[in-house]
Amino acid sequence: MTDLNDPPLRICLLTTQNLDADPFPEDDWPCDPRPFMPEAEWHVATLKGKKGSVRQVERLIRRGFDLFFNLCDGAADQNIPGIEVIETLEKHGVPFAGATSECYEPTRVEMKEACAALGIATPAYVVASTPEDVERAAETLRFPLFVKHYSSYASVDLSRRSRVRTPAGLRIQAKKIMSRHGAALIEEYIDGIECTVLVAENPDDPARPITYTPAQYEFPKGEEFKHADVKWVIYEGLKSFPVKDPVLAARLRDECARFFVALKAASFG
Repeated sequence: MTDLNDPPLRICLLTTQNLDADPFPEDDWPCDPRPFMPEAEWHVATLKGKKGSVRQVERLIRRGFDLFFNLCDGAADQNIPGIEVIETLEKHGVPFAGATSECYEPTRVEMKEACAALGIATPAYVVASTPEDVERAAETLRFPLFVKHYSSYASVDLSRRSRVRTPAGLRIQAKKIMSRHGAALIEEYIDGIECTVLVAENPDDPARPITYTPAQYEFPKGEEFKHADVKWVIYEGLKSFPVKDPVLAARLRDECARFFVALKAASFG
């Protein structure tokens, strides 16, 4: 229990957004935890660039904050602060909330291997970096297929055309993704609903993380899956609601909790 006479918790929020911008950019929305802990003393640090962010964080560490709340999530091929921030925090042994370096950017193959080990269904796939890999996918996988970035963060380069129905379409999409990113994840497209579950680390029992009510997406008219435009451009037509089927909701919570533990995830995801 916190004594009312104790000084407020000093939290440094690490982010890539200018949360206090007025007006805030119309094509973005603030990820801001401050309203949920108004009693804390917050300092917002907007980090820029991978190399520069390390120096910024090291200067902030010297200020002796009680906690760092890290929201930097840049991928390896983006010049946006990401794992460098986490590695700096870990190097100095300071307390922080957010992903750890052990499970910051797991590959899709690692995720699929974890699912296989846990008995969780996952689409058959091929990771393609050569034309021969693409032909192998065309011969061994069932159409329609999804062609994605091999790590597939933030729906990068995912569009309506990412779902292909013929070998010719597969070759076109795979060539595009491989030329841009070096490799492509080709997997069988599963027709059905799309759901998500928020999972949080349980400090009292790490093997049993906390799961929240599963949400199901309703896509804008004419859309059948969540690609980059649905996620970032025409998102006003994207709706979500609690999963109504109690059996499905329970299964989602169970599988996502076990998946979270298998990936050695931390904080939330």
